[in-house]
Amino acid sequence: MTVGDWDDEFDVVVLGTGGAGLTAALTAAVNGASVAVYEKSATVGGTTAVSGGIAWIPAHTRAPGLTVEAALDYLRAQSFGAMDDELVSTFVRTGQEMVDFVEKHSEVRFEIASGFPDYKPELPGGRPSGGRSLSPLPYDISRLGAWQDRITAFPADYSNVGFDAETRARLHADIGTASDNVCVAGTALIAGLLKGVLDAGVAPATGCRGVELIGDGGDGRIAGVRVDANGTSRRVRARRGVILANGGFEWDTTLVEAFLRGPMRGAVSPPNNTGDALRMAMAHGADLANMGEAWWVPIVRIPGDTIDGQQRSRSVRLERTRPRSIIVNRSGRRFVNEACDYNSMAGAFHYLEPRGGYVNDPAWIVFDAEHLRRYGFLGVAPGGAAPEWFCESPDLAALAARTGIEPEGLAQTVAAWNRGVAAGADPEFGRGASAYDGYWGDDQADTPAGRTLGPLDTAPYYAVPLSVGAMGTKGGPRTDADGRVLHVTGRPIRGLFAAGNAMAGVTGRAYGGAGGTIGPAMVFGFRAGRAAATGDSCV
Repeated sequence: MTVGDWDDEFDVVVLGTGGAGLTAALTAAVNGASVAVYEKSATVGGTTAVSGGIAWIPAHTRAPGLTVEAALDYLRAQSFGAMDDELVSTFVRTGQEMVDFVEKHSEVRFEIASGFPDYKPELPGGRPSGGRSLSPLPYDISRLGAWQDRITAFPADYSNVGFDAETRARLHADIGTASDNVCVAGTALIAGLLKGVLDAGVAPATGCRGVELIGDGGDGRIAGVRVDANGTSRRVRARRGVILANGGFEWDTTLVEAFLRGPMRGAVSPPNNTGDALRMAMAHGADLANMGEAWWVPIVRIPGDTIDGQQRSRSVRLERTRPRSIIVNRSGRRFVNEACDYNSMAGAFHYLEPRGGYVNDPAWIVFDAEHLRRYGFLGVAPGGAAPEWFCESPDLAALAARTGIEPEGLAQTVAAWNRGVAAGADPEFGRGASAYDGYWGDDQADTPAGRTLGPLDTAPYYAVPLSVGAMGTKGGPRTDADGRVLHVTGRPIRGLFAAGNAMAGVTGRAYGGAGGTIGPAMVFGFRAGRAAATGDSCV
């Protein structure tokens, strides 16, 4: 295409405004590039904006004892050979540099998420006492001016990620009561990054969906992108590169069924991640990796609960961790440590019995009246009235009849569970044995086991259907250490970069700890932005 064929022209074009996209845009702009940022949604921030906003940076310098070697040992121990050692090493070694850059050139400020253990802290290199997760400090969103109301948010009701009042306090969300202008968690991270991008002279264009990469002649180079800009097609030239940071494909049923390794019944992200980046990259011969994986999470789907006209899915964390609740399959049997990290639960839901199919999907989270009285459940306040879909029943037999759970199996399971609780342990699945198990539990208990173990012995009883969903997908174009997308032949596709859930997840099956999605997304957004702007390798 000639110069006259383009509607707009920039050095770097970034698609997406989550943690990866805004970090990439900020980095490219600071390194002297003219930058355009296009966002499909009417608001900015993507999935990052509605997350906890935590970044897992496993070898930062703010906590004592964090080393690159320990971080690599830890990730290798849980990835089962499925991660790219070179890219993981790049991620681990670049984390502190990215944090320093972001804090220097934006208004994001990080602190250690105190006491947050790694998700599998007992593995080699794991951290039971935490220290690797960095949380954004609360931010005065009024500093964004007209942009303060343009950050992605879910409806003002019970959060999709299981944050209740106690959890919000841990994330400083209670500060918001002192000032309506203070935001926390993912909103604070996006707001601080957005302020940096705006100050660098870059204003994201919303309602603009990247739909096609435009090649330049016969050498395979990406010269630009076609954008559907609020119903008008525009061809935008990118002199130095296009950075795909526009999410995964969890909201596209066709791609989910084609690639993911097992059932994925619903996404907890905003409904915009429909595989745009994946399809654009595939059309130009991108190599793919990690396509079967997602950032898995157990979900509930509340009757009548929709978002943008689609059924909404909500993560379950507190409810399955606190005492007096268990998860059973339709045979009434437990099949997993209910208090383990959410991503690890997928393997249990994906267990495929040759004659019975996915025998643990769907499942039910079963709890008793004392659980509801003490803790509440899925937005119902402690001691509140249970809605119809909680399947309130006077005894376990009636609960089994109402839900279709096998009654004898449920009765035997509850009896065995209560015996274990009385002995202070879960001999079947080890619930309460890990430092992580008690983190989301009853913080008034004296021991990790006490925070999550409790009998089911007080009628009435309740059951809520539970399945497996995802916060986002983990597969996409394979990249090099600077986010350059690789062709199926192994060579880089010139002018094309990817970061965040738009790229193949570098940690494979591993999920290090809180912020295990955002940490790599920001690191590779940083590296891609710098490489695109400067044309140099940053290895």
